Amino acid sequence: MNDGTPVLEIRNLKKYFSQSTSVLDTLLRRRQDMIQAVDGVSLTLHENESHGVIGESGCGKSTLLKTLIGLHEPTEGQILFHGRDVSEFGRSDWKEFRSNVQIIFQDPFNALDPKMTVKETLLESLKIHGMDDRERRVEQVLKRVELQPPEKYVDRFPRQLSGGEKQRVSIARALIVEPDLILADEPVSMLDVSTQAAILNLLSDLMEDVGASMLYISHDLSTVSYICQEINVMYLGRIIERAPTQELLDNPRHPYAQALINAIPIPDPHHGRERTTLEGAPRDPIGLDQGCRFRDRCGKRMDICEQMPAFVEVEDGVETACHLYYDHEEHVPASDAMPDESMTNTADVATRND
Repeated sequence: MNDGTPVLEIRNLKKYFSQSTSVLDTLLRRRQDMIQAVDGVSLTLHENESHGVIGESGCGKSTLLKTLIGLHEPTEGQILFHGRDVSEFGRSDWKEFRSNVQIIFQDPFNALDPKMTVKETLLESLKIHGMDDRERRVEQVLKRVELQPPEKYVDRFPRQLSGGEKQRVSIARALIVEPDLILADEPVSMLDVSTQAAILNLLSDLMEDVGASMLYISHDLSTVSYICQEINVMYLGRIIERAPTQELLDNPRHPYAQALINAIPIPDPHHGRERTTLEGAPRDPIGLDQGCRFRDRCGKRMDICEQMPAFVEVEDGVETACHLYYDHEEHVPASDAMPDESMTNTADVATRND
């Protein structure tokens, strides 16, 4: 029963990594700056909603997803699932959580065990979570992801499947335990264009059929805009703009969001438009200061961009973190303090992957 409680709520979530240190650094007790992979992300996802997180490689979106699923321990902030803080979960709570929250990985070619048939792959999830009526569930989920007839696929190994069929099996594995939330990690980025369209259509239809919510991350705005009702634009660990999908496509506010929209290819060789002139590369996410993360690449940079912009609502349902859009006397920027020494001691050894 839906009582209005969000399926997923993230409050000021941070995930910092410590850097690998040399023997000399250890002997001299040199403190290394932290890698700020996810830095103060907040969002809310309700039942049967699909939200996207988009940004360049290295912006922190995959780290965000891994932190949500429990593969990384948050440095700071809260993750609430159906109103419950996951930091308070016990072993049985985590087992239930991992049944209700499923992930679809980016690479369908390595997501499946090559030694297991399709049927064995699907039955494994049912066995882990103690679910009955397994044969019927396998048949139904294969039909649902359009691998028909099911008997044609149940005994196949991954090497006998195409890339699109592998991804459909991955989606079936996520759906077979009837989750409340699906985390999709660029699920079509490694597929050809025609197969991408088929998988996106499938995901879109499934969201309506099963009533699950989805957080979909990608670097490709065209695929996110096809399937998501709301888009979060992420840059160097922070959400810098949030808006309903069509509103973001029609009228992006933040200079970075504008550059992303302008970079979407238009399938018309005769269409003329000004090329995107975004230059430079994102800063190194190590020991970042208080200023706007995008200022080094922004053509509208001002002196005040050395301070952190507030995340403000500029229109109904549209929020952005840019000094161009608000009266600074009415807003005090949030603190961007680095984690204290106790956090540094427990932080994970860094991986620089996003």
